[in-house]
Amino acid sequence: MVYPQIHMRNCTKSTMAKRLFYILTMVLILATTSCESDLSLKLKDGGGRLVMFSFLTPDSVFSVHLSRSVSHSSVDDFERVYDGFIVVYQNGVRVDSFAYPFRDLWAKRPDIQIQEGDLFELRARDGRGNRVEGITTIPQAIEIEDLKYEIIQSADVDGAIRPFLLCTIIFTDPIHTKNFYQLIITETLSNGNGNTVQQVKYFKDDPVFYIRDQEGSLMGGIDFHGSFADHLINGTTYELKVRLPEAYTKPVGAIEKRELNFMLLSHSQDYFDYLRSRVVAEYNYDLPIVDPIKIHSNVDGGLGLVGGISVASSKLVFIGNGYE
Repeated sequence: MVYPQIHMRNCTKSTMAKRLFYILTMVLILATTSCESDLSLKLKDGGGRLVMFSFLTPDSVFSVHLSRSVSHSSVDDFERVYDGFIVVYQNGVRVDSFAYPFRDLWAKRPDIQIQEGDLFELRARDGRGNRVEGITTIPQAIEIEDLKYEIIQSADVDGAIRPFLLCTIIFTDPIHTKNFYQLIITETLSNGNGNTVQQVKYFKDDPVFYIRDQEGSLMGGIDFHGSFADHLINGTTYELKVRLPEAYTKPVGAIEKRELNFMLLSHSQDYFDYLRSRVVAEYNYDLPIVDPIKIHSNVDGGLGLVGGISVASSKLVFIGNGYE
């Protein structure tokens, strides 16, 4: 099968940040609506500790969440903080301090510019004397050097042979550093009626997605949402291969345009550990008997996560012959 008019191009960082915000918003909602009660199972006092979240991404608005943990039996997932105060340090310099806006789930500080390589330290306190602190360094984005695709015939999960869109994402992993990634693919379909955007579920056959260090023992085919570390590819130029379902092998309509956006996220290690520990914990909810899973936190004195995320992106664009 041949698509009419096929293009591959890189996205600007501002465009990538806007698209990544759509993905991260879902993560942020999960964090603020369930993570506090999950972690409060570890607390002897049943709650009351400060919870702070901030997922910092270049070219996006600086945002931070502050709340108090509650007991697991509480109807609410978290307690609002009415007397909170936050101080932000960037590369060792105090750049902002403000009273936390208790009416909002997230305090947004658009004047703080986030750049790759920046070291952020967030400190928060409340009127009860609770104090917390979280530190992260914004990772460097690893550029996608090339993006290829071909239509192949392969076995599906039921053993039937079907066509798949095999995509190859080529990037060079830096040597001498530990790097943590996540591959997210979205589809934007445009026609005369507007645009629809959805996340693409793809087959994770590549060895980089394999589970290691017993984090998935007893769990079979657990899906870590496309996250992987560089222990198999350290310092090499790697060709990451993923299969997209049969629907993506079919040509677009004459007046349609399909954009497949490949986002290679670089995570700070704390964010990577947080993401994967949440996946394991949520997986275990469905198991009848299981040891408690500790969700990763790097907030001293309380609970939560201060992490950094950078993104590189490239896309495949398929345009119908009648699209304008």
